[in-house]
Amino acid sequence: MMKKLSVKNQFRLGTALILVFFCSGFSLLEYKYQKDFATQSIYKETALHLATADATRTYVKDILRPRITELLPDGEFVREAMSTTYLGREVMARIREKFPDFTYKRAAFDPVNPVNRADEFERRMLEWFRENPNRRQWSGIIKKGNHSYYAQLNAIYAEKECLTCHGDPRDAPPKMIEIYGGKGGFGYREGQVVAADAVLIPVDVMFMRIKEKAIWVFLIGGGALVFLFGFFYLLFNRTVILSLRDLITTFSSITGEETALKNVGPADEIDQLKEAFEAVASHLSSAHEDLKASETKYRRLFEASQDAILICDAGSRLEDINDAGIALFGFRNRAEALEIETFYQLFWDGRRAAALMGEIDRNGAVREYEVEMVDRVGRQMVVLITAHRRQEEGRAAGGFVAVLRDITEKRRMDKHLAQTEKLAAMGQLAAGVAHEINNPLGVISLYSNLIAKTAPADPQIQKDLKVIHKHARHCKEIVESLLRFARRSDPKKVSCDIHAVIDEVLGVLTHRLESGSIEVSRRFAADLPPVTADTGQMKQVFMNLFLNAAQAMPEGGRITVTTGFKDPGMLEVRITDTGSGIAPKDLDRIFDPFFTTKGPGAGTGLGLSVTYGIIEQHDGRIEVESAPGSGTTFVIHLPLDSVPGET
Repeated sequence: MMKKLSVKNQFRLGTALILVFFCSGFSLLEYKYQKDFATQSIYKETALHLATADATRTYVKDILRPRITELLPDGEFVREAMSTTYLGREVMARIREKFPDFTYKRAAFDPVNPVNRADEFERRMLEWFRENPNRRQWSGIIKKGNHSYYAQLNAIYAEKECLTCHGDPRDAPPKMIEIYGGKGGFGYREGQVVAADAVLIPVDVMFMRIKEKAIWVFLIGGGALVFLFGFFYLLFNRTVILSLRDLITTFSSITGEETALKNVGPADEIDQLKEAFEAVASHLSSAHEDLKASETKYRRLFEASQDAILICDAGSRLEDINDAGIALFGFRNRAEALEIETFYQLFWDGRRAAALMGEIDRNGAVREYEVEMVDRVGRQMVVLITAHRRQEEGRAAGGFVAVLRDITEKRRMDKHLAQTEKLAAMGQLAAGVAHEINNPLGVISLYSNLIAKTAPADPQIQKDLKVIHKHARHCKEIVESLLRFARRSDPKKVSCDIHAVIDEVLGVLTHRLESGSIEVSRRFAADLPPVTADTGQMKQVFMNLFLNAAQAMPEGGRITVTTGFKDPGMLEVRITDTGSGIAPKDLDRIFDPFFTTKGPGAGTGLGLSVTYGIIEQHDGRIEVESAPGSGTTFVIHLPLDSVPGET
């Protein structure tokens, strides 16, 4: 049994046959075209020679011979002027001296001159003309000896004036009988085919050249097409064959029979694919059972987990959520959870959600990503998220799986403990500073005053004493600020208009801001509900923030104050300056006690710490957004007395 060819070999064989067929057909067409073209050219050439011979004979017959006959005595015959055959042969002989590629002959059965006696081919053609009286010309390729010729013959019929010389020998001119004898060339009848003008042109060389050209066309065209075939074969091999092999490899890797399939040998790739597919099909049932068992195990782990587990698709839409996740976000059931438009809706700040997704996209996973989220009623909570991109075998990355752990209470306790420790440390530090520094400062001030009184006339001493007084006062201010920070008191909250508080602080700072070429822009939200706050402490907050903004713009700039609603039930106040900004490495430390980016003597580093503490005591939060050279924005969130739109 003949072995089946592979797809690759079938492609090769089919292409080769097509190339041979195409090149052969094109070469044959080229050969036929060139041969027909050459034949037409030769036909025109032979027709020209025959026309020349016929014109010569006609001239002799109609003009020259009658004129010579008038001049000569009766019975005279001048062959060189009166014989159409002789003159035609002589003229064609002279033409052949210049154009030797043809042969001319006036062939006859029984000519006057034996040189014109017809050969075998010519005799057959004379018989053919006699049998076909309506045909006066014949042309075609003939074989004579070992050579091929293009032949064209014109039949010559006996006319009335021809019978004078070629009828009854007794009536012929005596001189003609004397020259040729009385045996041949007589007995013609009017209208009888008596001879034929024949022109032969050799065509062996011409046809050989045409064949060579056709062969070259075949070889060059075939070579070019083979070259193209090589490119097409590479393309076929890199697309179809490699794709089939990749598919076979994929199937074989699924079934675990990759080695066996590789040992199939040069079998048809389609057969290999069929084998691989059958192997996959044979394992499908058991794989399905394994999948069901794995899914059951996964579902038990999924449902029993104490941490919330969320499964999302590529569009960040929930596909599944376990019971712990339903409880974490306060959903009534799984159906309600799956109705939310996107995972982003569970975040307090959508930008943090975008940052999380960006981290997953870049690294494929995140571990213990801390972020603020909200449940279905808007309660804020701090959650640790561990997530990874879902990667299905053989497919591109799809959605992701996230495990969430609520650490809200832990973070609240951590902050409370940290703040308590800070306050305790600051209290001890304040007491120590008051005890250790206040008394020496008093002594320094006392003795500096005594020196000032005892040496009033010495200007250098007075100048030095002023420096001592200045720095002693600065130390006292630091101690007082530290004591104020340590002695935090509960705020005395009342319902107030936050816009009025901001305007009052800006009114106090108007002169300072204007003198520093600082412009203030207010963008207050209309119908802003009141907030419950300690107005004195809130003034201190805004005073610290406005002064910090002014100090960040020594060359002047703009402060923009914007109020509005960001989250449900929360007021947002944004204070933006166009200053130099804060370096990223300092953003996490700006609320720490004694941390400052100002120069020596420009601040104690306690203003933002006090501000942070006040906002925390008001159940709010303060955030900062900044980048070097892009200014700084402090964002304050405070709870409203009522939510706009609710009654």
